[in-house]
Amino acid sequence: MTPSRTLPLRHAPRDGEALDSWIEGIAAQLRVPMGEVLVALGLRKEGAHPLGWAPWMTLLLPDEAGHMASTTGISRESLHAMTLEHFDGRALLVDRAGRRVNRSFVWGRSATSGSRFCPDCLRENGGRWPLHWRLGWSFACLIHRRLLADFCPRCGSRQRKRPHPSPLIPWPGRCDYVGSPPANGSPRFHCRHPLAETESLPLDAGHPALLAQQDLLEVITHGTGAFGVYAHDPQPAVAVLSDMKSIARRVLFHMPPHRMSRLVPEELVQEHLNAREHNSGLSKAKRRAPVDPGRVAPAYAVTAAAGATAAWSTLGQADCRQAAPRMRELHDAIVERGYWASPTVTRNWGRHTSPLLQSVHLAAIAPTMWPSTALRYRTALPNPSSPATTPSQLTARAHKIPGEIWPLWAVRLNPVPQVRENLAAALAASLLLVDSRIELSAAVKKLGGFIDQPTLSHVLQALRDDARYEGIQLALIRLAAYLDSHEVPIDYARRRRLDYTTLLPEDEWIDLCHRALMDPGAGTRHHSARCYLFERISGLPHTRIPNPPPDSQSFRNSRVRFPYVLTQAAATALDQAGRTFLDRNRLAGEPLTWQPPAELLNGLGLPRADPDDIDLDDLHRRVRAGQPSTHIAAELGTDPRTVRYLLSEHPPAAPKVTVNDPRARRRGRTSLHVARHMLSKDQLERLYVQQEMPFLDIARETGINRKTLAALADEYGIARRTHTRVRRNSRVLEALAS
Repeated sequence: MTPSRTLPLRHAPRDGEALDSWIEGIAAQLRVPMGEVLVALGLRKEGAHPLGWAPWMTLLLPDEAGHMASTTGISRESLHAMTLEHFDGRALLVDRAGRRVNRSFVWGRSATSGSRFCPDCLRENGGRWPLHWRLGWSFACLIHRRLLADFCPRCGSRQRKRPHPSPLIPWPGRCDYVGSPPANGSPRFHCRHPLAETESLPLDAGHPALLAQQDLLEVITHGTGAFGVYAHDPQPAVAVLSDMKSIARRVLFHMPPHRMSRLVPEELVQEHLNAREHNSGLSKAKRRAPVDPGRVAPAYAVTAAAGATAAWSTLGQADCRQAAPRMRELHDAIVERGYWASPTVTRNWGRHTSPLLQSVHLAAIAPTMWPSTALRYRTALPNPSSPATTPSQLTARAHKIPGEIWPLWAVRLNPVPQVRENLAAALAASLLLVDSRIELSAAVKKLGGFIDQPTLSHVLQALRDDARYEGIQLALIRLAAYLDSHEVPIDYARRRRLDYTTLLPEDEWIDLCHRALMDPGAGTRHHSARCYLFERISGLPHTRIPNPPPDSQSFRNSRVRFPYVLTQAAATALDQAGRTFLDRNRLAGEPLTWQPPAELLNGLGLPRADPDDIDLDDLHRRVRAGQPSTHIAAELGTDPRTVRYLLSEHPPAAPKVTVNDPRARRRGRTSLHVARHMLSKDQLERLYVQQEMPFLDIARETGINRKTLAALADEYGIARRTHTRVRRNSRVLEALAS
């Protein structure tokens, strides 16, 4: 094996220089034809017919790289970095077997596509060609602030489509086009026009095309995109360029000039139109641009600049929300051409696109979505996405959701004007729509079917009409995410299946009121208390209670008024009754009630203010004073539903009254009820049984009627004596004091 000979003159490559440019520089410096240098470098066999293209410009074989390294003293790594392989997997895709570039992959340009150029750079660097000029994403020079040139101004040929003619000595910086041999035998045409004299569009400092070019080159250099919408979620270069290509292609194909001008500077739009007109004027064989511009790398730098700048002006925004209006311009143009911009359309825009492209697309079409679809794609988030919840995950979520959403959430998410009916049930069903593909009818069925599909849709539309709709969406999205990631102490699916027939019978209610020193009221109050307890522990609407009361106006009024008559003692007694019911049904391990953390609602713009901001002491004072409910809500700056929620969660203590207090009669309190409040069973038993005091003495000191004391003793189960002994009044006072 004959060892390779080193070249007599070393010619160091510049940073980023293309391999063919460097080889031409060697030939020019040695003053030898290009073909001889290629043979010396091992890129062509001596006597072999020159190829019409240079596979070594795409990819160097190991033997070729080794021969060149020993001949020139340049490392193999440096030589490989001078070929298009350097950008493989970032800005293009190399077919290694065929040593070609896949032209359909993110605007890949093969070695036979030639190279654009900056005339000023060629003038200053002696005709050296950077490798990145060959990329489809190179369209502007950042140094001289001008578009790259596409063709020689004299012969109109594209530069560097093939190796420099073998028999000729290269002239760096001049056009290398050589015409076909003429039929009359005259010499072939050699252009050799100085490319530094080529004209191209100048760009002002800070021009969007320059900013787009800078970001694109950084993405290609580092292999990762971290600008604009990618700043908080960097993506691989291939994904970023695929996103850019997807938008650029549709801008170039769908957008008329007046719409394109909203995304691209006017001068670029005009130059793009001129280039398109020039291309259409050529014969079919000579046309340089396809009918679908942007499907492959554009033939004209200005076309690439227009498409890339439009894509960059969209994806270069700070987040998907800010990018949405610009993407909406493209969607409007697509719709005008008769296409439908569905939520999943970006899946067909490219195989390598990033999820952020769909996020921008979803944010753009969010205003046109149905409320249920917006919840599915979570358009209120900074980065919306396709539904990803599996059926098994959705079933697990349904077990954690009551038939009606928790009271605090129903209060705070109630829009203005408020939705009176089915709001809580609709909000609960909406939690199943978040990040899922479940149908509306299936969602309501999973939670017991308390509402139907049209009702759910109607409530969601009412929510959308509220000015704080985005906050409502975010609240539901946060809550669904919390339920998916946390355990809930109550299995609401099991609670929905319990038999509530025996919950709080009337005799238990009366006994409860006696112990809580509360007036049992008429029959409607018992029904109201039963519905209150049923809703509290089952999570179901009161209409689902077994043996429901008649739906009369008096019952509806009683339900609304019930929180206003509820006291701390009565609420505690009702909770004890509910706890006993759950224990009977083998649910001792579950708490009586539960609500998600209220902190999930922090920072959201919601229709209703936080109930915790209301002064409870003031509320309780107004309730004890007997103020009307509407007056209380107006004075506290809230709504009646919020007041009822607060009174249900934080009932006031029962006011202390005496027998002679006129408020007792005004509030419907009987003398027996007041007697229960003043004398407990233990106190009466100590006075009457242990100390053998007669009712007359007890009545004289307490002010309670003797007959009422006798009735109270019967109620407490204290046996009355047949005869008594008279005791002094001081004994009564001492007993009461103890």
